[in-house]
Amino acid sequence: MINTGNNGVPLEATMETALANDLACLALKLKSETKNAAVRHLVRQCLIDAVASAVAGYDSSVADMAMRFAINGLGAGSSRPWFFDCAGITPAGAAFVNSSAMSSLDIDDGNRAARGHLGAAVVPAASAFGALSDASPDTFAHAILAGCEIGARLGAVESPPFFASGRWAGVGAAVATGICLDFEQGQLANAISLSVHCAPLMAAAGVRSLMIGHIKEGVPFGMLSGVTSALLAREGYRGDPDAVESSGIYDTHRLTAYPELTSAFERTYFKRYTCCRLAHAPIDAVMAVIEREKINISDIDQITVRTFKTAIELPNEVRPTSFESAQYSLPFAIAVALRGGKDALLPLAPMAHHDNEIAALAARVVLEHNPEFDNSYPTTTPTIIRITTRAGVTFEEWRETADGDPGRPFTDAQLIEKLQSLGRGKVPDKRLTSMIQLVCTDIPGAREFEMALH
Repeated sequence: MINTGNNGVPLEATMETALANDLACLALKLKSETKNAAVRHLVRQCLIDAVASAVAGYDSSVADMAMRFAINGLGAGSSRPWFFDCAGITPAGAAFVNSSAMSSLDIDDGNRAARGHLGAAVVPAASAFGALSDASPDTFAHAILAGCEIGARLGAVESPPFFASGRWAGVGAAVATGICLDFEQGQLANAISLSVHCAPLMAAAGVRSLMIGHIKEGVPFGMLSGVTSALLAREGYRGDPDAVESSGIYDTHRLTAYPELTSAFERTYFKRYTCCRLAHAPIDAVMAVIEREKINISDIDQITVRTFKTAIELPNEVRPTSFESAQYSLPFAIAVALRGGKDALLPLAPMAHHDNEIAALAARVVLEHNPEFDNSYPTTTPTIIRITTRAGVTFEEWRETADGDPGRPFTDAQLIEKLQSLGRGKVPDKRLTSMIQLVCTDIPGAREFEMALH
C-alpha cells in the first residue's frame, strides 16, 4: 500500500520535491567541501571565535541562568558546558548553556548574507552531539560548514520584515546535529522541516521598543529548537515536508537561485567589540579620527553618524535601560570607545550603562539616515562620521564596512589575540595556550574540542 497524504500524493514524492529535501541534499554534498583549504580555514576560524565568545560570556548572568535551567529543566546527563565545573547534564542542556554564553555579550560571529548570528547556534550543537558520536575532524568540520551554510541561506532570503537570528540559526543547528548523528537525506530533510516550523518567532531588534530582556536575537532558543527537531526526527517524528515553502517567511525563488556550494558561509564575519555589528564601522571610523588628529574628547562638540536605515532603526538609547539594550546602541558604543578606548568594548563592562559620563558623551552623537547606503546592507555596513570640535573644526571619515567582514577579514593572529584578551584573568594561561594550540593549525575532532574546553 502506498503511503499518501491528504491530497493523494505519496509522502515520499512530496518530500523529494520539497525545498527541505533540496537543502538536506546540499548539506550532505558539502562534505566534499571540507577538503577545500579556504573553507577549512574559515571553519577553524569559527572555532577560534567560538572559544573566544564563550570564554567572554561563560561567567555572565545569562549563562548562569541558562545553567540552572539546564540542570533543573533538562536534567542530568553525560555532557558538561564549556568552562563550567559541574555535574553532567544532557547534551542539549550543555549546548544551550554554551550558546547562551557565546551570545551573551554580542561578540560572536555573524553572517553578512543572513544579517545575523549563526556560530553561537551551530558550533555548540555540533560540538555537543559531535562529542557524543566521537565525530572525526572532517565530520565536525562538515557539521559546522553545513549548519552555517543552510542557516545563512535561509536568513538571506527572509521576506521583509526580517526576523531575529534565532529563527533560522536553529535550522543550522538542526543540520549540524543531524550530520553529527549520521542522518541520511530523508531524516535530515525532516529535521529541517521540523526546525523551520518550530523555530522562535521573534521580531528584529529594530522594531522592538522595549528591548530590555535577556533574549536579544534568540539564538540559544533557536539552537535548542533545532537540536530538539533533529532528535525528534531521529525518533521518526514527522514534520510537514513543505515547511520552508508554507512558513511564509522565506522567498523561495531566491532560495532556489543560490549559486555555489559555500556561497553563504563565505560571508561569515567576526567581531572585535561587544556590541551590535552595525556599530562597528562607526566606532572604527570615529577612533581613527581621534587617534590621527589627537582630539581630546572634552573638545568634541558633536559626532554625526550618517548610515543606513537598519542601523538607524536599532534602539540606540543614549542612556540604555539594560545591559542588552546598551549592546544595540550606536551612540552608547561609540561613547564607551571614546572614553575608555577600543578595549573598553572587549568586553563591555556589565554596569557600563549606568555610567553618567558615558551617557553624557553619547548624547553628543547624532544619527542621520543616508538613503544612498540602504541598498549596500547587508553586503556591507557603510558609514560616514563627522566630528565637530568646540572650536568649529570638522573632520570626516568613511568606512565601507567594518573590520572583520569578508572584505576586511581578520587574520588568525587577530582572532587569537581576541581570545587571549577575553580569556586573560579568567582562564589559566597554560589552559588558554592549550586551547589556542588545539585550533591554531587544524580542525580537531569534536570530542577533543569539547574536552579542551572543560
